[in-house]
Amino acid sequence: MLSGAIIGFGEVARHGHAPAYAASTEAKIVAVVDSTQERRQVARECLPDVQIFSTIAELADGAEIDFVDICTPPALHGEPMLEALARRWNVLCEKPLVLDPAELEKVRALAQANERAVFPVHNWKYAPIIRQATQLLRSGAIGSLHLVEVETLRIHDCAAADPNHPNWRLDPAMAGGGVLMDHGWHAVYLARGWFGEDPIDVEASLQRPSPEAVENEATLALEFPSGRAEIFLTWKAKARRNTMRLLGEYGEITLDDDRLHVRGEMIQFGRALSAGSHHADWFEAMLPDVIASFRAPETARASFEEAALCLSVIRRAYQVE
Repeated sequence: MLSGAIIGFGEVARHGHAPAYAASTEAKIVAVVDSTQERRQVARECLPDVQIFSTIAELADGAEIDFVDICTPPALHGEPMLEALARRWNVLCEKPLVLDPAELEKVRALAQANERAVFPVHNWKYAPIIRQATQLLRSGAIGSLHLVEVETLRIHDCAAADPNHPNWRLDPAMAGGGVLMDHGWHAVYLARGWFGEDPIDVEASLQRPSPEAVENEATLALEFPSGRAEIFLTWKAKARRNTMRLLGEYGEITLDDDRLHVRGEMIQFGRALSAGSHHADWFEAMLPDVIASFRAPETARASFEEAALCLSVIRRAYQVE
């Protein structure tokens, strides 16, 4: 059994990560680190059997762990990640992994030097409907893929629980961007995974409520050697919804929130892609791969490089808009 600490006890940690660890027989949370008194109290109430700390230094002195699970706002990912790796702890981290390419290089180098894993929370790949679509694609159900369409509709940005950064998703310095960085990260790694290759060109169009604000709507086009991905993301829709289409030489696979359509057949899933934002079941499905990477850190490299690709694509989109 691996022992871990959650760094940053926000809502995704409380409702998404903690329940999944409670169900795991291979990893357990023995500690929580949060800089705010309010969230430490929430952690005490939710996880009465774990140790609670205000800093990673206190954690290192007070608990023995194998890994950290970083759930802080994006701009606060890099420092605890590097500190954890320096202490030879494995790392699981919410997306976006980091915001700065230079910081990414430091993380990559330290992880390799200390032979530790850095695994990004790319949990959308583990949604049952997406796993089914991916299996159908891999089985040749629609032949060679040539177009991916992803549409993510949200009514507003997701609320944050951090008392020190209550609106961090709307703060460019803290979030690194708006709807593109928040939701586009998922769309990029899904498209890349479905095509099985890196994009060779990026086009983007972003809308902002004011020049200094983060974008609340984004259109992104990625050119791959064998096809194209077209992605639309918004925080100002009239309804919350997720749709995706995979078009191939023999037909298409359509994911319509909780329904999958392929070759005239419809498969109903119990929970829609747009239902909630914490997805404890997806996180639980991902945990075996995370734990396997902690036991064999070299196997985490592909997931790390997938996150590096996401950062590169999104930064390029901001440059070319």
